[in-house]
Amino acid sequence: MKVHARHAMLGASLLLLAGCAPARYAVKAPDPSNVPYTSTSTATTNLGIKHQQAGATAFMTGRLPASLDYAGKPLEPAAYLEQSLQAEFAARGVPITVSSDASAFPRLDVASFRMTNWRTNAYTPFITFTSLSTDLETATGRKRIAVFVKRGKVPVWSFDELVEPTLNEPLSVAVKELASKVARELYGAQASDEAVDVLVDKVTNAKTDDYLDVYALGFTNNPRAIPTLAKLTSAEPEYVRMAAISSLGTLRAVDQFELLKTLSLKAELWQDRAMAIKAIGDLDTPEGRAYLGEMRTRFQNSKENEARWTLDLISLYI
Repeated sequence: MKVHARHAMLGASLLLLAGCAPARYAVKAPDPSNVPYTSTSTATTNLGIKHQQAGATAFMTGRLPASLDYAGKPLEPAAYLEQSLQAEFAARGVPITVSSDASAFPRLDVASFRMTNWRTNAYTPFITFTSLSTDLETATGRKRIAVFVKRGKVPVWSFDELVEPTLNEPLSVAVKELASKVARELYGAQASDEAVDVLVDKVTNAKTDDYLDVYALGFTNNPRAIPTLAKLTSAEPEYVRMAAISSLGTLRAVDQFELLKTLSLKAELWQDRAMAIKAIGDLDTPEGRAYLGEMRTRFQNSKENEARWTLDLISLYI
């Protein structure tokens, strides 16, 4: 009887949680970056993209079932990613032409591109985890490139309030981060020192709404940004702090490994620990990969949500 009662209460909670949530949300294309890159070459590269799981699973899954629309039609993640990457490369001035020809070389193998949502109850934030796991194949070998973005918001008046902060913004960040990493690998592309200094001035006294500028600092691919980002890992606004931690990985700040390791173990909030784990994966060092392996072993038998989320994050990298 008690089991049936618990099941009934859970069912009622889920109905209450999802009762006012729309079944579909409309998302938009990312706004292209406005900071150009300088590159080591001007030769055009035809980048093939191979989607290993195109159409195999729903793009957005989680506690609240919902589908995404783009340009008036159901979102096609593969096409959305290709179009958005092409626009971002063009905005950065990087001569990469994106092709859906999976036989082209160099090639980006997309193992997964997805969004997962979570919400505990009507008084807690609606959370999304947006992730990409890819392998870039070039003449020098195969390189793992992954992305992980966490966002959340408590809707006050309607679920429409969620679209920009928890859907559009993380999709935009994910595309920009992937583009910056690919451009660095193929062209050694980075923003100028002057562009970095402008962004540093903007984020030095960053407020919550400035977190996208902190991400932009990471997307410069310029190590000049590292000292500022390291300081911002202890910033009070949570999304500024998370963006700074994540960006140390994007910039492959290997000299910050001990800081990231400390954050992954001792940061008060799971989201900070998660971003540190993500950044360690981005460093792409033997030491970092071994550490992720240790973390995976530590959490593999836990059934807690945070442990499961951590394992999902680690699986993007190893």
